[in-house]
Amino acid sequence: MFLRRFILGIASSLLLTNSALALDPINSTGPNHLAIRGADTTAYFRSGSPIEGTNDHVVRWKGAEWRFISASEAALFKANPTAYAPQFGAYCTGGLSQQHVVEGKPQYWRIHSGKLYLFHTSAGAQRFSKDPIGTIRKAQAYWDTLGVKE
Repeated sequence: MFLRRFILGIASSLLLTNSALALDPINSTGPNHLAIRGADTTAYFRSGSPIEGTNDHVVRWKGAEWRFISASEAALFKANPTAYAPQFGAYCTGGLSQQHVVEGKPQYWRIHSGKLYLFHTSAGAQRFSKDPIGTIRKAQAYWDTLGVKE
């Protein structure tokens, strides 16, 4: 009887911990809450690759610091951040589709239907390429359960 109550207690704690998981709306690193490790998010769309931004061109959005390669890129983002920001708060889309939360890294990415998606590994990005719609659907379903405060 004790063992059963003990196991049920642990299981309940784990469920509460998962449902109480509070994610920042943007996955960020360091004391400045640097988004996508300082990569210029507009560069994915305009140059076709991640390019490191500078701390000379910074925009604060959703509690994170976004860096850009130029004032014009920063202005572009500031005018419409949702057009350029990675989906799912820059967390790994592949991980979310498998119901776990990990960092999306700037070097592993895909653009699908005009939206930027980040991944933790190249394998995740490759899996996404095989079924982007299914992966996005699964990631969105899990993301919606996390209660991220936008």
